[in-house]
Amino acid sequence: MDRQNVFEWLWIVNCFGCGSRRIWEVMEKFPSMTEMYKALKEPDKMQHLLLPKELKTAKSTDEAQINELISYCEAHNIYILTFDDEIYPERLRSIYNPPALLFCRGDLNCLKNDFCLSVVGTRKPSDYSVKLTSALVKELSAFGMCIISGFAVGIDITASLAAVRNRGKTIAVLGCGLDHDYPAPNVRYRSEIEANGLFISEYYPKATGSRNSFPARNRILSGLSLGTIVIEAGAKSGALVTAKLAADQGRDVFVAAPHDLFDRRYGGNVSLIRDGAICLCGIRDIMYEYYENYSHKIANAAGILSAMNKGRSSGETGHAASERNISEGHASEKREEAPVPVRNSNAPDFDVSLLTDDEAMVYDALKKAGKPMLADELASELDTDISEILSLLTDLELNGAVHSESGQSYAAN
Repeated sequence: MDRQNVFEWLWIVNCFGCGSRRIWEVMEKFPSMTEMYKALKEPDKMQHLLLPKELKTAKSTDEAQINELISYCEAHNIYILTFDDEIYPERLRSIYNPPALLFCRGDLNCLKNDFCLSVVGTRKPSDYSVKLTSALVKELSAFGMCIISGFAVGIDITASLAAVRNRGKTIAVLGCGLDHDYPAPNVRYRSEIEANGLFISEYYPKATGSRNSFPARNRILSGLSLGTIVIEAGAKSGALVTAKLAADQGRDVFVAAPHDLFDRRYGGNVSLIRDGAICLCGIRDIMYEYYENYSHKIANAAGILSAMNKGRSSGETGHAASERNISEGHASEKREEAPVPVRNSNAPDFDVSLLTDDEAMVYDALKKAGKPMLADELASELDTDISEILSLLTDLELNGAVHSESGQSYAAN
């Protein structure tokens, strides 16, 4: 990190405010960022370019404030990513009002992966949506996708956890500072995500969120991604804002097929599909979209292509057949390249030692109960958020450890 360069960017951001589009409007008047910085040091000469509020901020900003912020970030493992940094995502540079800088904590290599999709949805998802998110993200992670989310409760945290718990990567874009513990229910997952992914924010580390900061961060969430997946959205859901931003940025918009067309919780899904979004009925709807241009980045691409061709040559039709072919192709390729223990969901037995601590906790509770239990019963007994329980149950079911009865209750195998 070039300390002087970071200092100059921070000075500019401090004068205009985090996320202000005025930064770019004024910067057009100068040959470089450094020249703009030098001018800000003499704000009285900038009256024809700056608003009164910005003039006042420029006058009150001093070197000690900026240096203190830089030192704080260095002491708390926060990397300050500037617009001209070589690892600043190229895709993000192209959006309207890109963040002048980002505060980052975690694995910076996540920013080098341009094979990304954002996943958004309601904070109070249905059981169907939680299971769909977990299963879909698990498969996308296996293919090498980096999952972008907003770290909100509900669909966002379900997507991020599904990624990191399946050896994938995730980037959580915050609408507040990195060191502001929000939302409270998700604080316990921070270390797990940070160890396997990345947190980013355009706001100062201790900044609290505001009414405008969370919608503003959505432009970053969609801007980092090839496309945005809307899992569940009501007619007035905030997820629709991200979907619109994605469309305006020229990104793809995928929308999960509603579980129930008459359920108001999926009103936004229906509207988006009617307006031309890609109806998402399974993993193939995403992989077909990107295979041609990103096959070199897709894990086990040869196996996937073989499965696709197999489906076409055999004359199989229908969503189930296509899904099965892609999954089989991926699974066979994975076994050849990575000789590690594989949990077989079709086998009557499974290796308990392969379960994570959280999965084992849920499995043991079901085993001890000796009867099917509802997800909310498990959540109450284990004092765990229902979204977390549903995510774990999905993984356990996929791995053959548990089975669902009528999609509502679960029992250990």
